[in-house]
Amino acid sequence: MACYNHPNAPTAAHCNRCGLEMCGQCTQFLDHGEYCEKCSEILYNEEFVNAQSKELNRPEPNTVQRAKQEVDTFVPPTRDADKDKMFIWFGVGGSSAMIFVAMVLYSFPLLFEGAEAAAYRVAEQSLEDCRLVFEEIGYVLEDGQTPPQSMRCPETNVPNIVSSQGGIVQVSHPNPQVHELSEIYVTSESHEVVYVD
Repeated sequence: MACYNHPNAPTAAHCNRCGLEMCGQCTQFLDHGEYCEKCSEILYNEEFVNAQSKELNRPEPNTVQRAKQEVDTFVPPTRDADKDKMFIWFGVGGSSAMIFVAMVLYSFPLLFEGAEAAAYRVAEQSLEDCRLVFEEIGYVLEDGQTPPQSMRCPETNVPNIVSSQGGIVQVSHPNPQVHELSEIYVTSESHEVVYVD
């Protein structure tokens, strides 16, 4: 005998419902026997419909019985549940406080620094602003142009010192002592700013 679906395969089982011969690949092994694919689908649908019918036809308990069941099953909250709620609120409150403090520190970094640290940070930022201006001057010099007099560090109103030696143009800061340096300059050879202590 051969499988109804695969004529070259030997029969492994017969369908318990319709009696078709099946190979091992076509056999649907269920808890209560072997079935072909079509019959196993029909059985599955029948079982599903029966289960749903039983659920819908179950008598509903009357209101008194339902209330009694609710009273019998009611479990008053324990102190452990109260402790859990307390820990959850402490966790939420603590997390919120940490986020608030982090945002304040990020928004106002100078707020918690001492006067010396704040002054150092301001001086550092001033030197960085000046370095950016001189770097821009260096790019202008590399292009073979003369930088305008308006290109100077924000802390000085005096124009930069421009000198030329052997075809190399050098632009120097007029008062580098403001940044506690003896010289700040850039040349037409490179846009890199040079600091001299």
